[in-house]
Amino acid sequence: MTHPVFHHDTRFVHTGQELDPHTAAVAPPIYRATTYHQEDPWNPPPFDYARSGNPTRQALEDAMARLEHGARGFAFASGMAALTAAFLLFSQGDHVIVTRDCQGGTQRVLRGVFQRFGLEVSYANTDDLDDVASALKPRTKGILVENFSNPFLRVTDIGLIAEWAQSQQLLVLVDNTFITPYLQQPLTLGADLVIHSATKMIAGHSDVTAGVAVAREQALADRLYFIQNACGLALPPDDSYLAFRGLHTLPVRMERAQASALKLAQALQDLDAVATVYYPGLPSHPGHDTARRTVRGFGQMLSFRLKDPAAVPRLVNHLAFAKVGAGFGGTETMISLPELHCHAALTPLERVERQITPDVVRVSVGLEDPDDIVAEFTRAIHAASAAD
Repeated sequence: MTHPVFHHDTRFVHTGQELDPHTAAVAPPIYRATTYHQEDPWNPPPFDYARSGNPTRQALEDAMARLEHGARGFAFASGMAALTAAFLLFSQGDHVIVTRDCQGGTQRVLRGVFQRFGLEVSYANTDDLDDVASALKPRTKGILVENFSNPFLRVTDIGLIAEWAQSQQLLVLVDNTFITPYLQQPLTLGADLVIHSATKMIAGHSDVTAGVAVAREQALADRLYFIQNACGLALPPDDSYLAFRGLHTLPVRMERAQASALKLAQALQDLDAVATVYYPGLPSHPGHDTARRTVRGFGQMLSFRLKDPAAVPRLVNHLAFAKVGAGFGGTETMISLPELHCHAALTPLERVERQITPDVVRVSVGLEDPDDIVAEFTRAIHAASAAD
């Protein structure tokens, strides 16, 4: 039977939802078994031990591979576990280039773990190809791009970077957590490996910790599977089920949240107390034109600076429903203070160098009514600015 070509949203709803052969259930069963009987151990079955493979986890991995147009997907215990596995592709003495404006956890694991074992790291603005090229060294083996970057939403042209990196025989890794596979598939633009903190938009409900990586070519997938299995980094079955469930509602959640994010960004621009708004959907954003060319939408994340840093604590105290914390990508609107949350692992000097100062507020726009979201921040900022 020849199947029709489905629209993008339809693929997210049905990818991986093959009927269970035993019950015809439309959702995958949760297999908690840690080991499997081998009737013929000389010809082992597809699953033999939970660390090496699990049917529930494979449903998520297969779905992500199809949606990202890759050879094979892998589900990890967290986004950082997925990034750790990616960095383990490199060897002692290798050099990698990393997006300068990236999340603090990436910089923490590089400085605190991998650089101790001889992996050299340089940071560059990956939205500037000249800056990236200037970071190249004889031992450079790869580049990690975080797109959009955290917390200033810098936009990288993945196709341009990938073309240059391939000319230098570099491995191209893309942390696509902010954008999600709904808005962009980096593997189709030339990246070798795409990585997500599935804790965020993919799972989408602030109730599961997970990471995902998808390799474009089978040879790289084989290397990554060895690392996942050997190091025991795989995602448990219950968490795999929750992430799989969240994946299927990603299109409707993302469309609602990014429409509200644009509305909020536009409103914030008009407030006297706000110095700068960082959102690629705004024509004033430096990466706006690149985003319009390369991404299907502008996402649900934005950041802004208040003119008075002392107003930030007062802003927090005047919020009615928006939550304050280190996460993002859930159904609820949440703010984070980068210097205290996503970039707390940096030294004070590193935060200053990256402009992570007390006046910066990052917002993950949720699914509340758009007018309520705008009113929430407008009211809180006015109250914070009016206070002595």
